[in-house]
Amino acid sequence: MKRTAFALMGLGMASLAHAETTHIDVSKLPSKTVYDVAQLTPLAVSAEGSPAVVLLALEGGDVVPPHAAKSGVRLLSVLKGELSWGDGSTIEEGKERLFSPGSILTIPAGAAHWL
Repeated sequence: MKRTAFALMGLGMASLAHAETTHIDVSKLPSKTVYDVAQLTPLAVSAEGSPAVVLLALEGGDVVPPHAAKSGVRLLSVLKGELSWGDGSTIEEGKERLFSPGSILTIPAGAAHWL
């Protein structure tokens, strides 16, 4: 799929040089602790300077308490490990769902959840 996309892009932009992939060492990016257990690292920011794409890292067994984001729909992708996810404003053990790497979740604005 990527090969096709790059080939089609190349047809319309013959004067552009070949792009190279660059590894980003996220340990060198500024981050902060949120909910006393998670490490939040902005990977991209909006024109206004607010985080648009973030990396949220948790240790196994840590729990982010119930919360909701007021701004727009959120898209979450599990990169590694297993994510335990719960909907609602109260943690209810046994009602969480497990998501493995590659899972993608959409979270509507204002939807209370915990992980």
